[in-house]
Amino acid sequence: MSYTTAVRRWLVNDDEVVRECRDCGTMLEPTDWKCLSCGSVEIAEYERSVLQ
Repeated sequence: MSYTTAVRRWLVNDDEVVRECRDCGTMLEPTDWKCLSCGSVEIAEYERSVLQ
């Protein structure tokens, strides 16, 4: 996890963050660091307010 990701996660409530696999698009839980569908560790994080 990068420094900026760690700081953002500390500042933003995890309930407001959507995590998705960059390879297959599977939605992940906030605690998942590896895709359960394809095994990729390329995970994108989006703030829920940005998606609405």
